[in-house]
Amino acid sequence: MNEAATAGVPLLLWAALLIGALVTLAFVYLFGMESLRAHTGVVFAPALTMGVMLLIVYEFDYPFSGPMKVGPTAFELALERIREIT
Repeated sequence: MNEAATAGVPLLLWAALLIGALVTLAFVYLFGMESLRAHTGVVFAPALTMGVMLLIVYEFDYPFSGPMKVGPTAFELALERIREIT
């Protein structure tokens, strides 16, 4: 199998993403508010956003495998059309 198809996001990049998310959330958490409800919302919104972004990176880590994989149909159709032209 092609190396590009099996290579994922490097471990060092995952560490940088996770540490960056945690540092950002800790920084947001430090700005306390008098209202607990407002403080919870201010911390929850970036936490949710970063969580979704990390999930997207995780899902796109291996695009040719898993439940949301990219199938060969489009590539096969393109190859067929290229063969028709030549």
